[in-house]
Amino acid sequence: MADNITLNTMSGGSVTATDERTINSITVHVQRVGELGSLTLANGQVAPTGTAATLLAARETRKRVTFLNAGTVDVYIGIATVTTANGFKLVPGAAMTLYTVVLIQAITASGTGAIHYLEEYD
Repeated sequence: MADNITLNTMSGGSVTATDERTINSITVHVQRVGELGSLTLANGQVAPTGTAATLLAARETRKRVTFLNAGTVDVYIGIATVTTANGFKLVPGAAMTLYTVVLIQAITASGTGAIHYLEEYD
């Protein structure tokens, strides 16, 4: 939910529509922008199966995460209720980047997948 605040700028304009977030137990107002770079990188591999499981936990300071399907089976990516019917299908060799802070899960129709990821966050 966006809260509106007004910030006076040098040119007399204003900036509104910030989101209220809790980061490290402190309530702050943030405004999403397309900034470049981050303070931290994390990388890893996950082996999803026919049971939905977490690829990455939610992280309030995440800027983006890139997934690569380095396996031989299709992997379906989505939120905690992901299935092979509603997930985003990532075929072998394909990659995708998400700009989100939410928990991300994956599932396969059969077999074990191989997802590599690179996460950028502050």
